[in-house]
Amino acid sequence: MNRPRQPRARSVKHAGIAALSAAAVMISALPATAVADATDDYPIPHRMIVTTCTAEQILAAARDFTPIYYEGYMVDKHNKSPEVQHAAIDSARYFYSLNPADRRAYSEEMVTNFADPITAAWPNWAKIFFNNKGVTAKETDNCANYPPNDQSVWDWSPAR
Repeated sequence: MNRPRQPRARSVKHAGIAALSAAAVMISALPATAVADATDDYPIPHRMIVTTCTAEQILAAARDFTPIYYEGYMVDKHNKSPEVQHAAIDSARYFYSLNPADRRAYSEEMVTNFADPITAAWPNWAKIFFNNKGVTAKETDNCANYPPNDQSVWDWSPAR
């Protein structure tokens, strides 16, 4: 005669609690290490806060190391009015003229101030500069190898 099966939920629950307890003990036994603040890359990657490159150098690096992002940004830029394009260029140049503390404050203001006229006219006006960490890493790792005032990086066209 077969015995009735006992519910396993209780044994699974106990095993889970034991595993969590063991993990907590192991973690607490690890030496303390410094951990970067998660907000260090918000609203933009920290590399863009501390870079010494100009907007033009960053664009040149994006053009050569992340061309799909560069071309997408330029297509989007050229779909805007000349006034919006110039305002975005001026804003990017202004941002990179600031010291790191002021860049951090400016980036936080951009994220919270939806009434900014450039952002209202072109929500992604700064995307190439404030992109994901992988794109930012490629841009900032290579931007110093480009001239700081090469205005041609703003004049992309699909025929290139």
